[in-house]
Amino acid sequence: SPKLRTLARGLSPAYLRFGGTKTDFLVFDPKKEPSFEERSYWQSQLNHDICKSGFIPSDVEKRLQLEWPSQEQFLLREQYYKRFKNTTYSRSSVDILYTFANCSGLDLIFGLNALLRTADLQWNSSNAQLLLNYCSSKRYNISWELGNEPNSFQKKAGIFIDGLQLGEDFVKLHKLLGTSAFKNAKLYGPDVGQPRGKTVKMLSNFLETGGEVIDSVTWHHYYLNGRTATKEDFLNPDVLDTFILPVQKIFQVVEMTRPHKKVWLGETSSAYGGGAPLLSDTFAAGFMWLDKLGLSARMGIEVVMRQVFFGAGDYHLVDENFEPLPDYWLSLLFKKLVGTIVLKASVKGEARSKLRVYLHCTNINHPRYKEGDLTLYALNLHNVTKHLQLPHYLFDKEVDRYLVKPSGPDGLFSQSVQLNDKTLRMVDDQTLPALTEKPLSPGSPLSLPAFSYGFFVIRNARVAACF
Repeated sequence: SPKLRTLARGLSPAYLRFGGTKTDFLVFDPKKEPSFEERSYWQSQLNHDICKSGFIPSDVEKRLQLEWPSQEQFLLREQYYKRFKNTTYSRSSVDILYTFANCSGLDLIFGLNALLRTADLQWNSSNAQLLLNYCSSKRYNISWELGNEPNSFQKKAGIFIDGLQLGEDFVKLHKLLGTSAFKNAKLYGPDVGQPRGKTVKMLSNFLETGGEVIDSVTWHHYYLNGRTATKEDFLNPDVLDTFILPVQKIFQVVEMTRPHKKVWLGETSSAYGGGAPLLSDTFAAGFMWLDKLGLSARMGIEVVMRQVFFGAGDYHLVDENFEPLPDYWLSLLFKKLVGTIVLKASVKGEARSKLRVYLHCTNINHPRYKEGDLTLYALNLHNVTKHLQLPHYLFDKEVDRYLVKPSGPDGLFSQSVQLNDKTLRMVDDQTLPALTEKPLSPGSPLSLPAFSYGFFVIRNARVAACF
């Protein structure tokens, strides 16, 4: 879909993680014939620049879109009942996935199946070897993971793997990569769930035996169960604050076993189990998403991977008709305006909990801004407008406001948003809209209406840390 590629390209540079529970039930079959859709796709590529054409015929696209709802139900049912079937995939599937990532400017991270085991429960790497051989022959540039939430292998597959064994499996994979065209490829793991009880022990043991060979430590976080979450939960600052403790716990374990190793949030969203219906894909979900990005940056997490860009459930950024949802636009604004240098910010005389602020140097790749500029982003969970005043030394600076509110009659449950009172829509399948600022006069308060969030770029701030 040209539209899906345009949306993906908007978030570049980024990682595209092909992962999740299902990856531990996927087996590569190099002899498997491509499907009818895959054949149609490749026929349409003949003699074309693959990134310029690369689109399936419209009748095939329609057929796939008609099939998607039943596929989605199947995936969600598997997840719900924790009964998974092994599925094979072909060379053609790998090619299409890689082409999508590559043409969208995304770096592909491929999750390998960790449940393929020998009789003595060591990882059986023969299937991974077939895939590595194939990807090497195509000169693909891919990073790797092994397994998804190994702490729940027992629940999903009746197999218990301890952290020490898992670490050894990663060492084995690292050796495999070293003897292939992937000797410089990155390896991430172990993608454990939240750091509770046995999971903490598993992570600690894993880092002991396998921590040396991974480039970043990955873990997963969700605030709520998607089947029981309520609107009140989504707007509750106490729920947002529950993220802090697990982050501290992960860093504690990493510092004790592999100090200075980078920590990534390898998979995250509002609610697990596919998200919360009528909440995770609406404006209301933005508070969790923006706050998590802010807290992650402040606490030292380098990369945050959102579940999902496109896929089953309600927590997607792009829906089944390739329409961008509120969290997509929020992600796009974040990518464009927020730089990687994190600064401290707090609100004076106000309990932080409902009015939350974060401060970074501005992204200098933005054509309008330069080194030394600041980006303040804030969310207001009060049911009244709140006004922020910049400190004295920034009082006379020009500020660009990017205020995000729901669009249309559905309010917090809206699936579209306004930026500075103008509804955001794609111009056409190949073009994203301009994200236009509203300049504020120096000294004016930064106003946030009830249940809204926004970004404020402070121009010519000349902050030394940002140079």
